[in-house]
Amino acid sequence: MLEEAFTFEKLFDAHKKCRVSKQHRKDTISFEINISQNLTILSKDIFNKKYKPGKYKMFKIFEPKERIIEALPYKDRVVLMAFCSNIIEKKLEKSLIYDNVACRKGKGTFFGIQRLHKFLKDYYHKFGESGYFLKCDIKKYFQSINHEILLKNLAKTSLDEEDLWFINI
Repeated sequence: MLEEAFTFEKLFDAHKKCRVSKQHRKDTISFEINISQNLTILSKDIFNKKYKPGKYKMFKIFEPKERIIEALPYKDRVVLMAFCSNIIEKKLEKSLIYDNVACRKGKGTFFGIQRLHKFLKDYYHKFGESGYFLKCDIKKYFQSINHEILLKNLAKTSLDEEDLWFINI
């Protein structure tokens, strides 16, 4: 339920997570100057279904390779953090495969490396040294996801109509 996920307190918790290592940035400081007002407005806008995310800011990075990054305004990152922490994690975590390490509590780079090591070790014991692996990067992978199909699949999960409304905005 959106009302439970976007309370002032839960938005404040999301802000605290978002500001980690970003507390000296201009957009974070601007948001914090009027934090009570900003969180209250966000909460009311979401409850009244008037919330609209801002425009993405695009910029290039060059490490480890040249990529275009699209970043939401800080207030929208707070809202997304609250949504992921209070809805997505609770409703979808159990349906994800065990080895999915992307943005999950208790899983991350180290966990992923350990799992890969286990798979390689198992393969070696089964088949010896012969074998191949593919390391690749699919260009514009996230931009190529068919949103219509994704939304149909999400509608089959434990997400409710309000959750799907939020995802659709």
